[in-house]
Amino acid sequence: MRVGRFRSAAALALLLAGSAHGQAVSDPMPPSVRITMQTLHQLGGVPPGWVLSPPNGDRDRGRSLYERLGCPVCHAVRGEAFAPPSGPGPELTGMGAHHPAAYFVESILNPDAVVVDGPGYVDRNGHSTMPSYPEMTVAQLIDVVAYLRSLQSGEGTQLAAATPAAPVAAADPDVPLPPNPAKNRYLVQVYDIKPGKLQEFEQWFASEGRARFLAEPGVVAVDTYVDRTRAGPHVVTVITFEDDAAFMRFTTSDSADRLSLRFDDFSGPHGHDIQLDPPIYTSEALSVHRPLPTPVTR
Repeated sequence: MRVGRFRSAAALALLLAGSAHGQAVSDPMPPSVRITMQTLHQLGGVPPGWVLSPPNGDRDRGRSLYERLGCPVCHAVRGEAFAPPSGPGPELTGMGAHHPAAYFVESILNPDAVVVDGPGYVDRNGHSTMPSYPEMTVAQLIDVVAYLRSLQSGEGTQLAAATPAAPVAAADPDVPLPPNPAKNRYLVQVYDIKPGKLQEFEQWFASEGRARFLAEPGVVAVDTYVDRTRAGPHVVTVITFEDDAAFMRFTTSDSADRLSLRFDDFSGPHGHDIQLDPPIYTSEALSVHRPLPTPVTR
């Protein structure tokens, strides 16, 4: 369960700050990830919730490079003095409000990673018609991304602001919604208990672990379930936090890191899944329980 100093994508998204068109966007740098190499390899090579975090660039240099590299030939930006585009390409007005910096980095380095449908955007072989820029340096790339991130205004931004994002659970209409719309955050771990460690694990949690978890600011609950519906792993532990701020405090807390290491003494290999909605819950609409009989007093 070692969670020391990693960031979640959800919490990082809350740190992205917008600005008006023409102003530089300076994304707060996320806290550093501190993790052992062994744990990193067990987690698949990257920390849980990892996203590419390019450093902040210079918006004005990026605008000059954007024009010098010929980007306005295919991409219109309303409010700019560039010549009207003559080639195919999506309009970029307000795009900084829709995409994180990492998306722009990938779009420039590997246009085929996400191929956007549109007139003239895709060639006969299914590849993006956007050219590559092998001569671009890393510093230039960072500056161009800073310019694209600064494009925050426009009709696209107004539309996005007028259309609230749907809850995560609502993405699948066939799944009952969670009963509690609170702004909790959840850290989910699925694992098997190490052989011969169950009794010691239960004793440690009862005598020490329960209190240490609740001593961490913002930890609301720790719930452990046993799932026998699959081949394994069978144990699911869900740590509930008050909000994103509480989750971030936990991931950067030395005491929480020590607690996590102690937890790992009993649990087998596992990853970490950060959820915005309750990961496991009862659907009251599809559940029924027979009332317990009233005790007879004599």
